Amino acid sequence: MSNRKKLQPGLKLALGFMLLIAIGALLLYLPISHQDGVDVKFIDALFVSTSAICVTGLTPVDISQTLSVFGSTVLMLLIQIGGLGYAVVAVLIIRLASGRIDAFSGNLLRDSWGADHRVGTKRILTVALSITGIFEFIGAISLFTVFSPHYPLGRAIYLSVFHSVSAFNNAGFDLFSDSMMKWNDNPVALITIALLIALGGLGFILYNDIIEHVRNKKKITVHTKIVLSTTIFLIAAGTVLFRIVLPGIDWKNAFFQSVTTRTAGYFSYDQTMLTPAGVALTIILMFIGASPGSTGGGVKTTSFFTAVKASFSLLLGRNPKAFKREISSDSIMKAFFVIIISVLLVALATLLLTITDPQFTSDKLLYEVVSAYATVGLTMGVTPSVSFAGKIILILMMFLGRVGFMTIISAFARKRSESARYIEEKVIIG
Repeated sequence: MSNRKKLQPGLKLALGFMLLIAIGALLLYLPISHQDGVDVKFIDALFVSTSAICVTGLTPVDISQTLSVFGSTVLMLLIQIGGLGYAVVAVLIIRLASGRIDAFSGNLLRDSWGADHRVGTKRILTVALSITGIFEFIGAISLFTVFSPHYPLGRAIYLSVFHSVSAFNNAGFDLFSDSMMKWNDNPVALITIALLIALGGLGFILYNDIIEHVRNKKKITVHTKIVLSTTIFLIAAGTVLFRIVLPGIDWKNAFFQSVTTRTAGYFSYDQTMLTPAGVALTIILMFIGASPGSTGGGVKTTSFFTAVKASFSLLLGRNPKAFKREISSDSIMKAFFVIIISVLLVALATLLLTITDPQFTSDKLLYEVVSAYATVGLTMGVTPSVSFAGKIILILMMFLGRVGFMTIISAFARKRSESARYIEEKVIIG
């Protein structure tokens, strides 16, 4: 067996992301990527590259004042690659080079999204590229109507394409220095960006399911129902709560804040002006994040839904069910595992940042860590002033958040041994 086939899909994905980050860092470090008279440290180039590949949006430098057109174009390509995922890009290259997709590459692609292995590789690839192209094209046209009255034609087109790509891939990078603050009274701009974020966060698995339902009259899967219902609930609840807890915010900006906190990173409301309740609500929504197989991060809507369902079912003494289907114990275990490990990682990273960057309050550091791990990109002003060690911590959190802790574990996990079994013992809980 070749060495390529000996590599676990999880390890191959992790290494692929690392390679892309390294290439991106080198490109962004080149003088041609910077505006005249601007010097960028390599650690900052590495940070921005990681943030782009992990579709986060955190940056220690002002992108609009630092990167040249070449540099921002490199950034946009990194965002696009990061949003689609390493596996999609790798399989697409293999497809174009050889005209075929081997079994190993197909499994890599399906594993990267958690898709059923009965789903055809070409099918997944086609859906991902088609959906991405269609939504980004429509988004760019809509944004062009916003930007064209304020910028020359070429610049308006570039801004429209860049922000459409950034929004759909839940990256949150902008070329305005203040995100969407200058457009917070423009409903077309806010709704377009918000819809792109939400649509990118639903996941390509869901789109494939809906297409199969329309074409072949197949039943909508429980996964799709959970994703849609949870997403709608979180956006609606977040909108109402932000309208209540944030002073002076109107409904359209409360809606935008609710959507963007779920892994996008754009903001139309000054994040340094958030009330304590606003900070807490934002952290909760960031932590939950988007859905599996999407361009977003977080512990995912399905993990949140499964954990809540299982918890209430346990309290009521019932088997956890959803949409007339019983949720498997394996799914419940994975959901709680992802949530618990994520909480521990966030707590550890926050603790380390309080040591490396004691000049910031713990709530701001927690906000920053959750934003990095959930690949959101919102900041309360910490990122531009964080120390070298702090940047390394945030880089690691972005990487873990995008690749997925389950992927990292599967890359090194061995098959369960059945050679020895032990007597089961109950542990007193509570």
